Amino acid sequence: MALKKVKSKPVSINPGILLLYGPPKVGKTTMLSKLDDCLIIDTESGSSMIEGYIHKVNNRQELINLVKEAKDGHDYKYFAIDTIDKVVDWAEKAVCREYEVPSIADLSFGKGYALVREKVMNTIHNLKDCVDHLIVVGHRKVARAIVDGKAIVEPESLDITGKLKNMIMSDCDAIGYVHREEENLMVSFKSNEAVEAGSRCEHLKGQIVEFKWNLIYKKEKKDGVSKTSKSEK
Repeated sequence: MALKKVKSKPVSINPGILLLYGPPKVGKTTMLSKLDDCLIIDTESGSSMIEGYIHKVNNRQELINLVKEAKDGHDYKYFAIDTIDKVVDWAEKAVCREYEVPSIADLSFGKGYALVREKVMNTIHNLKDCVDHLIVVGHRKVARAIVDGKAIVEPESLDITGKLKNMIMSDCDAIGYVHREEENLMVSFKSNEAVEAGSRCEHLKGQIVEFKWNLIYKKEKKDGVSKTSKSEK
């Protein structure tokens, strides 16, 4: 049978996995609570002062149990991991327990780091398989160094080291840096010398937008044509 020339249409115009990172206390968790049909998976007890759909998890096993429950069904459109940093920490501790070592660095040939990457990425993928849209929240990393007497400042990025950071960011359809400009909370999807950001979604590419959910997730129609939702959540 001859190979047919068929142009496919986008499955969705919105990010399947959205990464949001930024300074502490900037308002990331508060904004999650304003997104309809979003379950906040709170790994750092950062939601105690807000009202919303919140499921607190205190360790890796509780997170695994949550994934199992989600696979049996739920009523949410969005899951938000707040934060991914803690998920990485739990994965490291799990590897150390399994191999009875004090540090993942004690496993030869980088095996410990590879096992952590596998556990974290499996968690992200398993959660995404359960929901239309997954939001991954993380802390920022500001890297500074002195080279030949000169201060070198790298772009702000997700505060996870090594290959794992690159794997997480590569899996995300959009990466937004959350920050404040005077009184307004903003999200930058524009990468530059100051921050790492970007988007595969056309409406977010190279954009710096006010943090309003209707500007990030556009309303989709069955025919593939979209328009911005009237809601400003």
